[in-house]
Amino acid sequence: MRRGRWVAGTVWVAAALTLVAPAGAGARAAASDRAILTAGVLTARDVPSTWVGAKQADVGTKNYQGIAICRQIANAMDAARRGAHRFSPQFADPSPTSNALAEDTVFAFTSVKFAQQYAGASAASNAASCYQQAFVRASRGQGQAAVTPLTDVQGLGDQGVGFEADITGTQNGQPVHAVADVVGAGSGEPSSASTS
Repeated sequence: MRRGRWVAGTVWVAAALTLVAPAGAGARAAASDRAILTAGVLTARDVPSTWVGAKQADVGTKNYQGIAICRQIANAMDAARRGAHRFSPQFADPSPTSNALAEDTVFAFTSVKFAQQYAGASAASNAASCYQQAFVRASRGQGQAAVTPLTDVQGLGDQGVGFEADITGTQNGQPVHAVADVVGAGSGEPSSASTS
């Protein structure tokens, strides 16, 4: 059985890390946004040295479309993507027996209110059900997912939320087991780095 662990932040099919922090206004905002995005994005220094980086696919909210319970999360993601954001590379363990990967997406918001609205969507009572259905969809119906809240997201900024998905299924006729972490956090301080 192939085993894997996906770690990321906004989501898909790895989870992704998301920095949520307000940026300033005017010309100063552009420099502030760049600093937030640069500080929050995963780099090769953040993963094992043997892992290989490649361009992260921009799937947007594709895995949430048509899932009614995911409307709040999809709307929050679409709104966040209209602002300053950056994708990390997708880093993967090249071992033939591993499906491990890590990626993140970092957002800079124009106000604490917008950052809290984004983070609030993942903290909603129906978020775990949304992620469960989205992970099953991402497996093209070849897998099952059990999603539970992460209980230890302390230290991830002012507002942290996370979920762990235990995914089982088949790939090329072989059984596969993967664990995907979806972690989000926000900070009201532009200098703070947070993950999602």
